[in-house]
Amino acid sequence: MFQDVLQITVAAGRGGDGAISFRREKFVPKGGPDGGDGGRGGSVYLRARGSIDSLSELSKRTYKAEDGEHGKGSGQHGRSGRDLYIEVPRGTRVFDADTGELLGDLTEEGATLLVARGGSGGRGNAHFATPTRQAPRFAEAGEEGERRRLRLELMLIADVGLVGYPNAGKSSLLAATTHAHPKIAPYPFTTLSPNLGVVELAEGARFTLADIPGIIEGASQGRGLGLEFLRHIARTRVLLYVLDAADEPLRALATLRQEVAAYDPSLLRRPSLIALNKVDLLPPEAVAAQVAALAREGLPVLPVSALTGEGLPGLKEALWGLVQATPAPELPKPAPVGAVPAGVEVVPLEEGVYEVRAPGVEGYLKRLKGDLQEAAGYLQEVFKRHGVEAALKAKGVRAGDVVRLGGLEFEYIPEV
Repeated sequence: MFQDVLQITVAAGRGGDGAISFRREKFVPKGGPDGGDGGRGGSVYLRARGSIDSLSELSKRTYKAEDGEHGKGSGQHGRSGRDLYIEVPRGTRVFDADTGELLGDLTEEGATLLVARGGSGGRGNAHFATPTRQAPRFAEAGEEGERRRLRLELMLIADVGLVGYPNAGKSSLLAATTHAHPKIAPYPFTTLSPNLGVVELAEGARFTLADIPGIIEGASQGRGLGLEFLRHIARTRVLLYVLDAADEPLRALATLRQEVAAYDPSLLRRPSLIALNKVDLLPPEAVAAQVAALAREGLPVLPVSALTGEGLPGLKEALWGLVQATPAPELPKPAPVGAVPAGVEVVPLEEGVYEVRAPGVEGYLKRLKGDLQEAAGYLQEVFKRHGVEAALKAKGVRAGDVVRLGGLEFEYIPEV
């Protein structure tokens, strides 16, 4: 079954913990710290592949990359987790499902997009040794990997999109002009999923043609298969309105253009042609009258018959000329991805008691493991580096006041 919208959850791997270890050798009773670092967690990427036709080929709804290994003694570092690549169809647009932010547009074969970054590995206690702290009994735990809900939307990449009512003959026209083999039957909604074909002309000229599920009145409000149809034509260079010559083509054109405009008014400015199909069912004078009436709407009209092949060579040449003259449409660009670092806020709770709200520092405190009392000197360096020390001074916090941060409680000792 074809699917062009899908929501999945991706989770990157957690970084491995740094080790708390000390060198143990014969005749060396007090060896130095030798805890190795944890490995980085694997990241999650999406990768575009032309061999994949539909998002329905994604077999799972949650994807998890591998965690990094923990560090060990003797300076042994943990192995990094393997990155995970999820293959999606070319033309997939990737949104953050919670914020609606466009993260990427995978149009090129092999294009990749990082959607969840693996957590960094924790540093072992060997990193925290100093001349005054020769045997640190603390280390860093691995960082959690990113987790994100994604909404994937497939927008077909084609040069020409066929716009028409169900049963207007779009599938027959596609089959007659390309080597595609869409399902064709004499009833509406035969086409329930997009079909792509390649139109071959002389001297190697070629372009792609997309037959997309038929539109109905009210499609721009989601009736029938309308929204699926309208999403796909947004990426096509040229629109080809396919009208049934035997079924009020002038009225059909008005409705089709009305629905296209309701979805995106700019689509009406896209280069377009009208293929008046099934002209083999009408006498020549009736066809001529319809062509004249439709031409007054401002678009070129070509009478054709997908059944007999009448007019198809001229239609292909006309479409090729428009494709060559029309650049690919510009879609909204992905926004830069990256969190803005949060500031530091000092909130008085009562006399002599303050709470510090600093998400970056709080997250780091959760990663420390081992003897945190012994890590007090190191933490003071961390607080200074992240602006906590300056924020406390600016708030008038005095020596001996109680400071709460990240679930921990400290007695404030100003830096000398």
